[in-house]
Amino acid sequence: MKKLFFLAAVLGIFACTATKHDGYTIEGTITGDSVSTGKVYLSNLSRAESIMDTVDLKDGKFIFEGKVATPENYAITFDGIKGRIILFLDNSQIKIEAAAEELDKAVITGSVTNDLVLGLIKQHEEIAAKFGLDSLMKEYQMKETTQARRDSIIAIYDSSDVEVKKVDSLFLVTNPTSPYSLIQYARTVEDYPIAEMEAKLAAFKALPEFAANRYMKELEESITTLKGLEPGMKAPEFTLNDPKGNPVSLSSVYSQNKITMVDFWAGWCGPCRRFNPILTGIYKQFNKAGFGILGVSLDKEAESWNKAIADDKLVWAQVSDLQYWDSAPAKLYHVRSIPHNIFIDQNGNIVKRKVAEKEIVSFLKEYLGK
Repeated sequence: MKKLFFLAAVLGIFACTATKHDGYTIEGTITGDSVSTGKVYLSNLSRAESIMDTVDLKDGKFIFEGKVATPENYAITFDGIKGRIILFLDNSQIKIEAAAEELDKAVITGSVTNDLVLGLIKQHEEIAAKFGLDSLMKEYQMKETTQARRDSIIAIYDSSDVEVKKVDSLFLVTNPTSPYSLIQYARTVEDYPIAEMEAKLAAFKALPEFAANRYMKELEESITTLKGLEPGMKAPEFTLNDPKGNPVSLSSVYSQNKITMVDFWAGWCGPCRRFNPILTGIYKQFNKAGFGILGVSLDKEAESWNKAIADDKLVWAQVSDLQYWDSAPAKLYHVRSIPHNIFIDQNGNIVKRKVAEKEIVSFLKEYLGK
């Protein structure tokens, strides 16, 4: 279901690079009782909503013309009209038809890739309908829903996700160098072997239109980071303050243990908080055998961070720069979701990353010989 939202909200209804043009033309028509004149703005979502161009709306029509160096997400907004039209802009001949009251339902045409991604969205919608995800998600959020029922809903969602991944994989295979494929690779880089990702990156680098693409840069940076996080590599050092303001370095913690788990979490993270009692039990079971933990919080506020530590009775070292997803250690360790862990030996070498919750005990038993 999250993938469906990602397709619809981030990519909008996709424009593409299938037919090569020297520049783009966007011809739009917007209907509505109060629509006639005003300003229309074309903004680059990849550049924090920076306005790229402004034109006049005349009799409900507008035209943008220009050239982009690389395909990226853009938005079209109008003076006096709520909402926006999101599209993936490249050098194509694009047509837009929209109603002022429903800008998010704009019809955007102009390329083969547009049809391809519309087909992908339709498949996602069919899967969501097949499993009844909309009603299930509403049921999941109801206070009266039991935990057992929530667990069964999660299992149904997981089954639907298997089907979503199948159709996504087919799309990526048949459209290996589409802009959408690049975004997916950047988002799911850890799902592939590094050598395979390097080959995919090379394919995009061979295409001039992706030379300045931020997702290609993101993918390249991710590959470089992940290479340095493979087992046997030296764990990147960092130093952050604990709740009392005292600096704590990673090396000062792992040097005291046979193996240390760096636990990325946050007080606002539900799965993290649910896991904390389990992790506390694991810590008590293996601490005397040489197991230590360093908690790295992605919180934004010291008060909520400290309260979570106290409420969950976390007794191991805790640090944070209170920078949320801009946390420096999170970037060092390619943390894209939490909870997230990495295990480091006493010499500072990486042993393993992203050990599943249900596998941590068996992993520690094997490593510590218990």
